[in-house]
Amino acid sequence: MEKRILICASRVSHILNFHLPYIEYFKNKNYRVDIAVEGTTDNSMIDNCYDMKFTKNPFSPDNLKTIGLLKKIMSENNYDIIYSNSTLAGAASRIAVKSLKNKPYIIHISHGYMFGDGDGIKSKLYLLAEKLTGNVTDSLVVMNKDDLELAEKYNLGKNIYYINGMGLVSENFPEISNSEKSAIRQSIGVSDDMKMLLCVGEFSKRKNQTAVIEAFDMLLKKHKDIMLVFAGEGDMLEVCRQLSHKYELDTNIRFLGQVEDICKLYRCSDILVTASKMEGLPFNVMEALYCALPVVATDIKGHRDLISHGKNGLLTHIDYMDIYSKLDEILSDTKLYSYIKKNTFLDEKYLIKNAEPELLKILDKEYTEEFVT
Repeated sequence: MEKRILICASRVSHILNFHLPYIEYFKNKNYRVDIAVEGTTDNSMIDNCYDMKFTKNPFSPDNLKTIGLLKKIMSENNYDIIYSNSTLAGAASRIAVKSLKNKPYIIHISHGYMFGDGDGIKSKLYLLAEKLTGNVTDSLVVMNKDDLELAEKYNLGKNIYYINGMGLVSENFPEISNSEKSAIRQSIGVSDDMKMLLCVGEFSKRKNQTAVIEAFDMLLKKHKDIMLVFAGEGDMLEVCRQLSHKYELDTNIRFLGQVEDICKLYRCSDILVTASKMEGLPFNVMEALYCALPVVATDIKGHRDLISHGKNGLLTHIDYMDIYSKLDEILSDTKLYSYIKKNTFLDEKYLIKNAEPELLKILDKEYTEEFVT
């Protein structure tokens, strides 16, 4: 009999960016692999792609429609495994499972809980959703120590596992020559004698790029030869463009949009800066560290797992004043920068060759059922 797996995520890009090695594994084991996401793909390893809408507002009627559609798809296809990812898709898919007669084996990967102890009402709603679906979550996977503590404290899964992320594909980040670095910088208006600050990620309130711009506005008053480069798209992009224009920063900020070959930007930058308010185990920080790029990052879960303050980067409070302070410190103190640059590398445990086997032990239902009994 054909074995079937349904992989759920909020965006098709999430599947294509992080899960193709795992999809290939299931295809090699003769699984039919379907995905339920917002968006479409013609990737040959995916048998069926169900395009559906996930809305960030938890009270949106669109999410109820999506839950109903997921239940219908699950009922009709009789999946052996449901493998869910991210907050919205993870909650919707597991709520749909709760009403099924024949429940499949459920694996959920948390890419960063959107709640914490002592947070506000919206955060409490996210926690409630995780509590309500914990009893159908056979295997729960988390990727930072803070989330592990939360998962164990609230019993958010029958079996809870800690992994070192989805795995960084090191082959995608080769070194480049000095002449190529110079050419890339020149192409975006950054001269060789300027310091290039890079910010990578979807433009959103959670990623908090407005704080980076506000910090940069102060920084530019002291450091003249600096450029801030953004790579990414998202709902808050236009807001950030307008903020940059308001502060008259247009000559010192570049918005590059979605960048296909992000490796080259890491390789020719001087500092990665991120003001994110919440993360799981962020790829942008792992990628920067692998490319020996010092990082200035907010002191939050996920960042703390990767950054040792004063060694391979600097940790800062979320407010723009402290972000400015840490950027000013690393730009002003050449000895500090050189020390951090020398100690900037990514531990091999985060590379796909080491992370993939550990995650596959959990994703493989047959192995996991034997392992947890």
